[in-house]
Amino acid sequence: MPNFTKKTWQIPLKILALAFVGIMMALQFPELSYDFGSKTPISISGPEVLAEKQYKNSVFVSIQGSPNFERAFVYKRYGLSYTYFSLDPYGAHVVVRTYGEVTDDWKKINRFLGKLRPFDSQPFSYRIREIYKEKFNTDILEGAYFLSLDEVPRVSAFQLGATVLSGIVWLGMLYGFFLHRRLKKIFRA
Repeated sequence: MPNFTKKTWQIPLKILALAFVGIMMALQFPELSYDFGSKTPISISGPEVLAEKQYKNSVFVSIQGSPNFERAFVYKRYGLSYTYFSLDPYGAHVVVRTYGEVTDDWKKINRFLGKLRPFDSQPFSYRIREIYKEKFNTDILEGAYFLSLDEVPRVSAFQLGATVLSGIVWLGMLYGFFLHRRLKKIFRA
């Protein structure tokens, strides 16, 4: 029977804690990249322009199209209501989300401004995909995009501060967990 000491369990737990804080910090980088990105929207005039660009990350866009409310629905999650709909002529290639209430006045809009990203990188994409399949018998296509309306690139002090703080915590944990004793020995010698 192996002899497990206190130290045997500490090292994996320390590594796990470092990994957790590191992952939480790394998840912020794509959002910060968007927020520090261009404040001028990329103009997308049709499906052919969108198809040739093939965006892999979030970009600020102004996309031309007509709202299609035949396949619109309201999704409620964590006390928030989101309205999802598609844009013509993009069909199932672009799914739009807005926080605001959609009215008949929206039918007059032909250009939408917001954050465009690959559909699968959207939170709850699996659930939105299921709802489209259940309600409308429509598959969201592979390579589809998600447009979050009115989400313009702007740096959030909270998000920036959280990322910097998590970096400081990660470095502090690394020092406290693994470097402190070694450096103490080196400088005593």
